Amino acid sequence: MFEIPRPYLLKFERIAVPMAEGRSSRRVLHIAFSFASAMGSEITAITVRDQAKDMMWTNKITVVTNAYKEGLNNNIKVIPKILTSSDVKSALVEELNRHSYDMVIIASEKRSIITRITSGPVSNYVIKRSNIPTALVSVKTQNFPYKTIYIPLSESVNTRGSVAFGLFLKKVTGAKVIFSDLRAFDQNPTHKFSYIFDYMNEIVENFGGNITMKKGGTSSDLKESILTEASNSEADALILGVRAGPNGKIRVSSEIKDLMKTGEFDSILFKK
Repeated sequence: MFEIPRPYLLKFERIAVPMAEGRSSRRVLHIAFSFASAMGSEITAITVRDQAKDMMWTNKITVVTNAYKEGLNNNIKVIPKILTSSDVKSALVEELNRHSYDMVIIASEKRSIITRITSGPVSNYVIKRSNIPTALVSVKTQNFPYKTIYIPLSESVNTRGSVAFGLFLKKVTGAKVIFSDLRAFDQNPTHKFSYIFDYMNEIVENFGGNITMKKGGTSSDLKESILTEASNSEADALILGVRAGPNGKIRVSSEIKDLMKTGEFDSILFKK
């Protein structure tokens, strides 16, 4: 029996969704709903009251209670959770690390994505300090469920865990996946995404059909190749990945920072 290799394994039993007002939080909630509908996931919708600043915070309560009601209407278990702290980012990460969540899906606005990744108060802290797989979504399109997911296969901008997230997202949304072979840009490759190339038939069997592999590299620049190919493919979502370095710290490359804020499609940065 074919087994998915460990670097590509992910769990979706308990998903945490930090929430605030706005369409970006609703997008990540609906992504979590897609997993829950297909896999029976339990979702915890979390908001954090800043006790030093949030004097009027009924809107935050409304966000998570509405998530609970929407889940109830869709037969999805949603647990609303409201935290209070003088340090919002630390309280959120402590919640994520202490309560056995399998994954966190968090939103970030396009305009502030670089700031949030490099020095921002919440999503930066989550992706760097959480001990669980984290998907950071830069919402730039109205389209959901996704119809086309573009996944560049280059170790410079992706990981095996992020590729797996893209495949599972394809499975639960019914989207098609376009893999682009951009390994020529990798100067010191390690795994070369060999599983994807060696076991495509098994991948189709596990994640569904409508998966295309193409030879990428429309220019001599990796970022421009990705943007051009994703646009030409009419992608709704671009999957990117980041990993911890030898010192255990997360470093987001300049290519990924640019890709997260550019393009007319959602960009999803995943850390396993």
